[in-house]
Amino acid sequence: MSSTKRKWSLGLLGVSLLAVAAVASAQSSTGGASSTASASAKARYPYDPACPWGRIANGKGMLVRCLNEQEAVALAKGTAPLPVKAEPDAATKAPAEDEPGTAPAKSGPLSVEVGPITADQGTLSIGRLHMPKDRYAKCVDDNGGLEGKDGEVHVRFLVRGEVSRAEGVSVSKRRNLSPAAAKCVADVVDRRRVGTPDTPMVGATLVIKFSR
Repeated sequence: MSSTKRKWSLGLLGVSLLAVAAVASAQSSTGGASSTASASAKARYPYDPACPWGRIANGKGMLVRCLNEQEAVALAKGTAPLPVKAEPDAATKAPAEDEPGTAPAKSGPLSVEVGPITADQGTLSIGRLHMPKDRYAKCVDDNGGLEGKDGEVHVRFLVRGEVSRAEGVSVSKRRNLSPAAAKCVADVVDRRRVGTPDTPMVGATLVIKFSR
């Protein structure tokens, strides 16, 4: 073989070795970047600052409401479906609760007290949630009235700092009110303006009390 042909063959071999080394280096870099991204994702989850017990969505990417502790435990054990009722309906109450003196009280004007409001983190003001007291009272009067001299509804919702409105509203507890009356009150609270939270997103509970 001539000297010229030998030099040309050696040159081709050198180029091939450089190409193989470049491909191996690129694959190593890609794998490292993927591992870093995966580690970063794991560091962020599964903590949820807005709903510490989990959340319910509508299947279209929108949050419906946060789970409470009882619901989360029941789901984990597979012992009870959602929703978990705060108390039995009027139709299933024991006869002792239907004795004289516990019938719905419909005489006299209904007094409404809005508050307190409690944020899961930091502080939160009521904002404009105290404004529609007449609508809260109408919810109770139009749906059976009070089952005693007084009652209350605990309304649960989320607040995002950029909009400062009650979102994903649900009833977490009720006393001496029908389910329909409590849901009506929650619907009045929904999308109404609240104070600005201390964090970008926070869960909160509002108590609305009724008496005659």
